[in-house]
Amino acid sequence: MPDIDVVIPVRNGGRLLRDAVDSVLAQEAVAVRVIVVDDGSTDGAPQRLPHDPRIMLLANAGSGEVDAHNTALEHATAPFVARQDADDESLPGRLVAEAEFLERHDGIGLVATAFEVVVGGRTVATVTTLPSGMLQKNRICAGTTMVRRDVLVAAGGYRRLFVLSSDYDLWLRCAAISGMTILPVVGYRYRLHSGMSTIRLAAIHPPYSLLARASATARISGQPDPADEAEEWLAARQPPLPEQAVKTAEVNAWWAREFAALGSRRDAWRCLRRSRPLGARRIAMLAASCVAPGQPQVDWA
Repeated sequence: MPDIDVVIPVRNGGRLLRDAVDSVLAQEAVAVRVIVVDDGSTDGAPQRLPHDPRIMLLANAGSGEVDAHNTALEHATAPFVARQDADDESLPGRLVAEAEFLERHDGIGLVATAFEVVVGGRTVATVTTLPSGMLQKNRICAGTTMVRRDVLVAAGGYRRLFVLSSDYDLWLRCAAISGMTILPVVGYRYRLHSGMSTIRLAAIHPPYSLLARASATARISGQPDPADEAEEWLAARQPPLPEQAVKTAEVNAWWAREFAALGSRRDAWRCLRRSRPLGARRIAMLAASCVAPGQPQVDWA
């Protein structure tokens, strides 16, 4: 039996999936099994995987990332379940550092690590955080996590109502069962790109994070869980469709400039195309800023 089951959901992961899987199989001093859940890929990415007995390939038929994770959890048998995103990489020593920490600390059920941020193949930052303040903001990079399987089961896995922020909701429910921590070890390479849901779905993302926090606060105070009436709760906090389009366009305009300044023209132009609701004049100005980018607006160093 493996020490660790590493879950990788994928939909059209292309060549990056192979790199992600290889980064897990190369981990030393632990016995791993990689559970790849194919969520209806049409690019043949899962067929590019190496022939390795440590890989389990499951089908999810396009049911979404939440179902993909829960499908993997149904097949997980290892005491620890780690997460790995299909477009990222685990750095050497990540899994053994997390597993050894969990083995030494019975009261901790979830552990994560620091991580590198990569844009267009270039490392732009190293991020180290602490789990304090989780009720104000998600401090954890999802792909860096390792959780005791019995804690995941006790928490009930991922909740389908969370189209976004499902990981944040799960971490908060795990925190109600056991402790969590973030190791200062840089164990993960996180790829920042234009296809991220926080950029593509910028307008509708915040209410899901708010619901995760409201749900956790209700559990602590013994109040009814607002997630039980999630549809009504979310509908009251989502902006009207015209506002959603403008908000998403504004976020993508910001990222278009940022990606250009960070040297990823491809991501910049993808974000620029999503900024069309801002009007032709502003798009022309944005295009000029992408052609001759200045300094990043965030200090990524």
